[in-house]
Amino acid sequence: MDEQEHLAELALNLRYTLNAKKVSPNKLSKKKQKEKVRKVFNASKQIKLNKPTDMLARIEKLNAHFRNR
Repeated sequence: MDEQEHLAELALNLRYTLNAKKVSPNKLSKKKQKEKVRKVFNASKQIKLNKPTDMLARIEKLNAHFRNR
């Protein structure tokens, strides 16, 4: 588990009871903890947005490699 997942799990365990029906960062009282949870759960969206540019960079490197041969 990476650090972000660990922090998210810790924040949820600290703030929620066992019978919480829905995970919601709005229930957190402290702003820092709320932002950490939002950042962790939105990280996957940010990674997905960056993937096409990463793929484009890889393709450009590959094309440059074969051009030089």
